[in-house]
Amino acid sequence: MKKILLTCAGALLMSSSYAQTVIDTVSLGTGYANQKWYSLQNDEQGSSAKNNWDIAFGTGSQGSTIMINSVTGTMLWGYPTADTSGWNTLDTTGLSTWTPRYNSDTSWAFGAFSMPRNMSNSSDLGWGNYSSITHYVTADSLFVIKLANSTYKKLWIKHLQSGTYTFRYANLNGTSDTTVSLAKATYTGKNFGYYSLQNNIALDREPLSANWDLLFTQYTAFIPQPYSVTGVLSNKGLTAAKAYPVDTANVSWTSYTFVTPINTIGYNWKSYSGTWTIEDSLVYFAKTSTGNIWKLTFTGFGGSSNGNYIFSKKMISATGIEDVNGESLGTLALYPNPSSGENTTIVYSIDKSVSSAVLNIYDLSGRKIQSERLNNNPGFYQQQFSNQNLTAGMYLVSIDLDGNHIQQKLIIK
Repeated sequence: MKKILLTCAGALLMSSSYAQTVIDTVSLGTGYANQKWYSLQNDEQGSSAKNNWDIAFGTGSQGSTIMINSVTGTMLWGYPTADTSGWNTLDTTGLSTWTPRYNSDTSWAFGAFSMPRNMSNSSDLGWGNYSSITHYVTADSLFVIKLANSTYKKLWIKHLQSGTYTFRYANLNGTSDTTVSLAKATYTGKNFGYYSLQNNIALDREPLSANWDLLFTQYTAFIPQPYSVTGVLSNKGLTAAKAYPVDTANVSWTSYTFVTPINTIGYNWKSYSGTWTIEDSLVYFAKTSTGNIWKLTFTGFGGSSNGNYIFSKKMISATGIEDVNGESLGTLALYPNPSSGENTTIVYSIDKSVSSAVLNIYDLSGRKIQSERLNNNPGFYQQQFSNQNLTAGMYLVSIDLDGNHIQQKLIIK
């Protein structure tokens, strides 16, 4: 990753300039060999080979979705002839006429095993049925999966019970019959746990969800037929807005609506006609789970020869507050966030005279952990506070300006 700073980090020249403009490069390697997880605040957070997994299991407390690695050639079909009672007699005659299943490209919540599903029935999870009494998901379907090495397996996601998936897979003739349990707890704080059916191994591939905003990757889009594209997907909790066509130097985020589809940034900021061309009137705005807004502009793409994404980024708005008359009192930003060092830096502004300014840190129960007075004169400030009294977890950092509060979530690793 190459990174160029275009302005001084301390040069807070206006209320929308809370950090430096950075030109960064994220490289997936030749043939887009890798996936990379990226934090707008803290840059790359993880990398893994794109082809070392076949299926992935949602690991959130309410998660039950299961995905396939479609960009490697993996394909999935629901068995149309029988329910789970047909395991021993499963027959792939007519497979070419079966409808393949794909991951959604707009939500992490709908993997290929969950598609299609009866959206009017909350108990139907695509591969099984949820019981509101036991809180278990029990399979009602069998699947056939074609792996990247062109082998076929029959697959049965048997159940999800007490946070553990149990699944069974075998060759079509019944040999190499294997049953596996995969516990969500193994992947606490992450979006997915992964499994390679080719190598019979569970994989821990991704960083903590709290540590990244964007995934640079290949994925299957629908244009309108399923097609592998190379682009950027958003993490849960991040919303994004597309501004086009615009003056990229002067466009304001306040004119645009932030939306939740994970492919809002996606792939079509570039086009190919012998060489790669980047759209020069296009800006994306990304709002992180902590409330900060970033401006993202792509400036180059290396294609399959090196998998390079080249872009500029800048935090253009931090969490702010207004007085009763709607006039801005100030803003607050934190970095790094998540924080794992001895100190966290706050960057804040006071936009009009106040009698007092106080920094308070609270745990999620509302207990005050730390408190200190701040300069209460109008202006921009940068200051550090110690993390030594903060154990790993989430906190609320608040600046009190004459009884008005600006708050930001802070994650301590």
